[in-house]
Amino acid sequence: MSVNGTRDHTTENAPERDAPPLRPVPDGVIDSILFELTMRVVADMDGLVREYLSRDGYKYVPHRSTKPVTTLDSGWPNVGSEREDPTTIAHGKLFARERNAIQPFEYHDLPSFDALDKYVRATPMVLERVSLTDADEMLPHAEINELFLQHWIESLPASIYDRAMALGLKVMDSDVAELYVQRERSWLAPELSYQLLAPLVVTDIRIEADVLEIDDRTRLARLTDDDLRQMSRSVDFGGISSPLADAARWAVVVDMPPMHNPGLARRVFAAEPDVDCPAIEDAVNVLRVVAGIHTGWARVFRRPLGWADTWDGALPPLDHIQSVRRYPADLDDRGWLRTNPGMSADEAAQIPQVASAMRTADEKAKLAIRRLSMAMVRDAPDDQLIDACIGLEALLGQKGSELSYRIALRTSALLATKLDGAWVPEVAFRMARKVYDRRSELVHGSTSAKNATFQWRPEDPSYSINSVAILLLREVLHERLLRPDWHVEDLDDLVIASLSTEKAAGRVEQSPDGDVR
Repeated sequence: MSVNGTRDHTTENAPERDAPPLRPVPDGVIDSILFELTMRVVADMDGLVREYLSRDGYKYVPHRSTKPVTTLDSGWPNVGSEREDPTTIAHGKLFARERNAIQPFEYHDLPSFDALDKYVRATPMVLERVSLTDADEMLPHAEINELFLQHWIESLPASIYDRAMALGLKVMDSDVAELYVQRERSWLAPELSYQLLAPLVVTDIRIEADVLEIDDRTRLARLTDDDLRQMSRSVDFGGISSPLADAARWAVVVDMPPMHNPGLARRVFAAEPDVDCPAIEDAVNVLRVVAGIHTGWARVFRRPLGWADTWDGALPPLDHIQSVRRYPADLDDRGWLRTNPGMSADEAAQIPQVASAMRTADEKAKLAIRRLSMAMVRDAPDDQLIDACIGLEALLGQKGSELSYRIALRTSALLATKLDGAWVPEVAFRMARKVYDRRSELVHGSTSAKNATFQWRPEDPSYSINSVAILLLREVLHERLLRPDWHVEDLDDLVIASLSTEKAAGRVEQSPDGDVR
């Protein structure tokens, strides 16, 4: 049946009402009778609460709770424990199914609520969207079905009223009618629009804008303190560190196709649709290629667009749907207490171009992108190095002997011709040779630590060879994506040019952590 048919169907089941409509029916309402009955309950709830709060003498007043958001010395957000805010009133908590010591009102104190309850139960095309029924027959556990049905009927006006009060609205404001539209859609709309939102752990992007477009469906968006408060309410059971997951200033946002809505009841108890992790991972990979930053994601949320199953005070509606560790392993070791250089404005400006190049890249480049991503989230350094070598071989290798020598030579030739900061060819060559010496040890089962680090000169700092391998792969991949003037077959011919006196005269050295010196 079509949900839109409720407008014509429901008049025969509408309760008798002598009172005129409270307000015009706004655009977007699917069932005008349900709208009128719900908003009468909202108005009556407000009247009862106003009278109660105006009484003299003692009266219990529930307060809202909030979580403080502070900044750690490392610069990352820290979401504290929930605490009561005595300056607020939690209006919705004054109502319950049965009156008790702290909830002075029952829903059935309101004649308008009985009319709403009767209408929902008497209108099949509404009832089937908000109950666990199967056609005309109740599913097993009828008592459970009834409990949920009562809850959802009660929560429709109660959530609207509580949200309106949390936002500082008056019940007759047009914005309150829009709150009804959002709740009604979660019941009756055939499809629901939404976005996926994945916060980036300990990652900053040093730009003034709050949104950075990646492509036509993906962007990076700055998180607000209220976003963090809502996200931190999620309980993770997958070993995700809450302080690390909370330490986020930006998130990947992905526009999704509308999802089918079988009705609130069936949707709440149905399995979540598959999370579009590749779209999130693609966006994170852009950051890894552009800036080489230690970043990743741990939680995924659904952001409803124009609808809501419920609200938490004035906080934005964000539904936690997945937790997964897709960030470098070392961040679990108090990574939220350490600084992270993040991404500069110049690097951020490259994001759309790199993202576009990644979408049209050939299979070898896509393999290298996957291996870079895998290397940067691996736990074991040796596994990181192997992944990086596979990526380098996809970009620079060809069939034949002396693979490691040729890759080292081609790496030095390519990076010595970088337009945005040429490498010293000898440094790049030695780094690549060292990487492949270590790879050979690992492949042949050696436990020697001889080639586990790289040091250019005795007075220079040493770097783990796995970080050197990741750096080389990222730099070569960056050139593959943004510089179309070379092919692997041509690199051998660039060796002489890369070792020329003119290049060496303007030499620039780069350390494995990305610093130029």
